[in-house]
Amino acid sequence: MAKLVLIFLGVCYAVVSKNPFHVSIIINVSLVLIMLMNRKNINVVHLCGALLAVYIIEMLVFEYVVIVERGRMSPMWLNATIYFTHLVVDLVLFVLVALRAPFTRGRLAAQGKPHDHVFIYNSEFGLKGLFIVFIIVDFLALAENFIRHLDEFGLNAEIAEFFANWTIIYYSYSPAKFVLLGITFLLIWSMTTDIGQDKYKKKAVIS
Repeated sequence: MAKLVLIFLGVCYAVVSKNPFHVSIIINVSLVLIMLMNRKNINVVHLCGALLAVYIIEMLVFEYVVIVERGRMSPMWLNATIYFTHLVVDLVLFVLVALRAPFTRGRLAAQGKPHDHVFIYNSEFGLKGLFIVFIIVDFLALAENFIRHLDEFGLNAEIAEFFANWTIIYYSYSPAKFVLLGITFLLIWSMTTDIGQDKYKKKAVIS
């Protein structure tokens, strides 16, 4: 019960805090705790280890590169850098989650160890789908950012002005990302439950 309360509070904080650094810290600490709690489960250890490495790199990039350089960039290029960095990170996360099971099996096979217990979790499949949503949101934000600043690419002023007010994604990007981060937190902690650690089974297609 206590764990469920903590998970619920973590999801709520991720959604309403609007502080990406704090959310990153919470997710990274959660990944470390889950790895320690499931240190004998290679599926969980490899998955959490991969996510942790990428999230730490992302946090460092934003703290020591993007924030430091933001005073030297125009708003358009600053936003483009932020959206593109998120896009690359989410693409990497998707690839890592998609290839985690084959990687784990391959590593065990190379060591001459059995690998019948290596499979894709329900929560892992959920994360893969979630990262696809992240990628779509990042791409739309990046595209809208360029469209909104066509004047910086030398396009006719009248045409550029028509697109200058395209801000639907711009204003909904941050709320959407924090909601998705809340879901990420939930799926990460679901790996500590029996349902989350169940083997993902594809539904049969009825022709």
